[in-house]
Amino acid sequence: MYTISKLRMIGLEALEQKLGAVDTERFLVSMMRNAGDYTTSRRQVFDDLSIEEIRRYTSEYCGDHPISEEARKRSDAYKASRQ
Repeated sequence: MYTISKLRMIGLEALEQKLGAVDTERFLVSMMRNAGDYTTSRRQVFDDLSIEEIRRYTSEYCGDHPISEEARKRSDAYKASRQ
């Protein structure tokens, strides 16, 4: 049996594989519209994870979902405009 945090992580990964990150977020928002407190829901997902686990998941996600060249250029242009 999975912890609730692990179960949610697996579910989110499955959604992201099928829908991608943006549409997963849109789907979750549409399902949970006015359904509660964002901070509380984030705590339910992340409170059982150690900092090392969060770093590992983040690193794995970034490795599996590299930023596109177009997005990198937009990010660099934005950063340059803020200086």
